[in-house]
Amino acid sequence: MAEEKFEPKIVAFTCNWCSYAGADLAGTSRIQYAPNMRIIRVMCSGRVEPNFILEALQKGADGVCVLGCHFGDCHYISGNYEANRRMELLRSLFKDMGLDERRIMIEWVSASEGERFSQVVNDFTEQIRELGPLPADYGDSLSLIRGALEGERLRIVLGSTKRAFDSGSVEEDRYNDALHDIAKDEIDRVKMFKALDEENRPLTVPEFSDKTGIPKMTIWRHILSLTRKNILEAVGEEHNYMLYQRRGV
Repeated sequence: MAEEKFEPKIVAFTCNWCSYAGADLAGTSRIQYAPNMRIIRVMCSGRVEPNFILEALQKGADGVCVLGCHFGDCHYISGNYEANRRMELLRSLFKDMGLDERRIMIEWVSASEGERFSQVVNDFTEQIRELGPLPADYGDSLSLIRGALEGERLRIVLGSTKRAFDSGSVEEDRYNDALHDIAKDEIDRVKMFKALDEENRPLTVPEFSDKTGIPKMTIWRHILSLTRKNILEAVGEEHNYMLYQRRGV
């Protein structure tokens, strides 16, 4: 019996004004493209939060793409720039966590580019087909990234991106590096909170390090910050190390 060919499940977030219209043109022009993609229409690619992409993967998609207007053509002026910056952050976090960033993509398709829409869909579908089904062991890493992106600190920074660049006083490379560093810190903290929940007891710095794989000095830096913010508190001592737990537990 011939081996059944893998057909990937792909989710595409398309902006209303350009890429969705491009998909519509491809359809009305009877331009053929792979049927694997399920389209979710949004008003702007800038409306697509990174966690939308992660949730799609967690719920069974093998790949996710965001399709927006070309730079300079966004109906909301800078939405596609915001979308691109978020996708760059997500790609960098995929690399950090050992995930294949080729499973996520952002591309630009105008309302008049039915042929281009078809080509983008076909190319991405073939790319995901070659990668195969989303590995089962991606689950924990996707949850960690999602937890970090849902943290208040990162949401505030991402929400202020447009204002920061509009001021004209921010260098993009430095800003993106800082955003990546904040995201990595938030992933560390999600790991620390997960360790506390799994152990269901206060932990010392060495215990946090052993259970998360995070260096002790980095753990100590996070603890200093989290205790100042009244998120963690010291509740005793064990083997000459302070014990820490969530405040109010």
